[in-house]
Amino acid sequence: MDKTTIIYAESGLHYDWQAIAARPNGEHVAQMDPVAYKALYTNKIAQARACGQEPVMVSLPIIDADRYFMHITRGMTMQERKNILCWLGGSTDRLRKIHDLYNLALFRLAAQQCVHIVDITSPMLACVHGESLLDADGITLSQVGSALVNAEINKVREQATA
Repeated sequence: MDKTTIIYAESGLHYDWQAIAARPNGEHVAQMDPVAYKALYTNKIAQARACGQEPVMVSLPIIDADRYFMHITRGMTMQERKNILCWLGGSTDRLRKIHDLYNLALFRLAAQQCVHIVDITSPMLACVHGESLLDADGITLSQVGSALVNAEINKVREQATA
């Protein structure tokens, strides 16, 4: 059976940051909430299976929460940055935790749907110079990061043909 790799790098970190900066005590939800996230993957899995393909999911890459914070607040005033930090609970670490929740949801869904998941997160976390795996925005893979991800995916492909 042919395999279909399902990769969607959304991690729940896309918010209306300007709205949060203006109203840090307001209710703000991610552009893709966890329910929609799970539904997206569930649909992709079903589509692959309906086409006679074996779905293979890929975990999320790491993020650098501090660099991502600087990226999403670029051009904002110091007060707007403080407001976003307040909404995050006082630490950029909350960005990583949100990202991790979405990544864990992938692993749970893979188990529920009996789908193989390529763990790219662990080798990225194990990398001594993890910062080199991401571009300046703290969330986009660099060339080095892309090469690592591709190598992990290729390992699975090679194991499947062996």
